[in-house]
Amino acid sequence: MNTSLGILWLGLGAATAAIPAHACDSDSPAANHVRAAAEGVVAADNARDVGRVLTFYADDAILMPPGEPPVTERAAIRDRYDALFGGYDPKIETRIDEICVDGALAVVRGYNGGWLVAREVGRTRQLDDVYLMVLRRDSDGAWLITRLMWHPTTLSAR
Repeated sequence: MNTSLGILWLGLGAATAAIPAHACDSDSPAANHVRAAAEGVVAADNARDVGRVLTFYADDAILMPPGEPPVTERAAIRDRYDALFGGYDPKIETRIDEICVDGALAVVRGYNGGWLVAREVGRTRQLDDVYLMVLRRDSDGAWLITRLMWHPTTLSAR
């Protein structure tokens, strides 16, 4: 494990450890707003609406796809979505397993299944991923994704 990745995991562990257990109430009003953001980005994915997708991300968002370097530039995040939507019709089914909110920070742990259906000649891909999403409430009260990490649930899917 490289040093920066180790520091990230240590930091995330410390961040989630600092959130009191009662903050992981998935039915609280704050958690419902966070849920709306987490489900909203998936709905925008399924609609292939890159403009709407990007409204769910903070300007300093970082994607951490499996087996790839982090995606740290907003333009690179947009390019990634443009490529995805150019090649596939997403049919993502999401499940939120846990929402923890403390002040202006939230963590969502969940699962994405479903399909990325090839738009032309290509391979339709089945989704079977778990994810961890970190969100921050901005000054307008909107919950924005600051970090998104995911990986396949099985080794054979890698």
